[in-house]
Amino acid sequence: MQSNKTGKSPIGKSEAEKILRSVPFEQGFHFSTGLGKFTGETAISLFSFYEELRTIEPPSVKFHFQRRDFQKWIETTLGDQELASRIDKTPSGLTDEELKTELLKTVQARFTELQTVSKSASKQTSPQMSVNAPAEALTKFTVEELKQYNGQGGKPVYFAYEGNVYDVSTSSFWVGGSHSTSFKVEHQAGIDLTGFIKFAPHGKEVFGKVKQVGVLV
Repeated sequence: MQSNKTGKSPIGKSEAEKILRSVPFEQGFHFSTGLGKFTGETAISLFSFYEELRTIEPPSVKFHFQRRDFQKWIETTLGDQELASRIDKTPSGLTDEELKTELLKTVQARFTELQTVSKSASKQTSPQMSVNAPAEALTKFTVEELKQYNGQGGKPVYFAYEGNVYDVSTSSFWVGGSHSTSFKVEHQAGIDLTGFIKFAPHGKEVFGKVKQVGVLV
């Protein structure tokens, strides 16, 4: 078997879910550009780590990579020794931009693997999936984690409705993370909008036109 040749043991569903979980803010990965130079961005799960990595400046990525900050957090806090090992094998001599791209590929590949294992034995999540969202693209969001995706500072624009989390980052109706209805009621992204649908000039049928990226837990 391949696992015997590589010396790796197949990861189980419970272990995958543990790695994918959200951690308290104080245990999150706090991005910096140098010693004492916190950017204000914090990742509290592997998914949010990937999202922050997409928007963070390359010099910050290089700063943390050279100190092995990413590997240490991923291994000790999230408990994913495999991903930490893969990051350690990132080729040397890359430019800052190339390093960022390489790390994004590595994290995305691992995230997809973990999502596949996590959902393979769970049939209950299937009814919640949008037809335009593959299983590996979905993740679980807490209310606190969702707040990070408010569209500010180039962040993705997410909101929740009836337990599902949607991405409207490319919508012209959600520029900067704010959405105004015909009644001039402004909604901010990063929250659960279930209770606000009655104020909207449309019904919940509009949610079939946007991409679902996760579920609210």
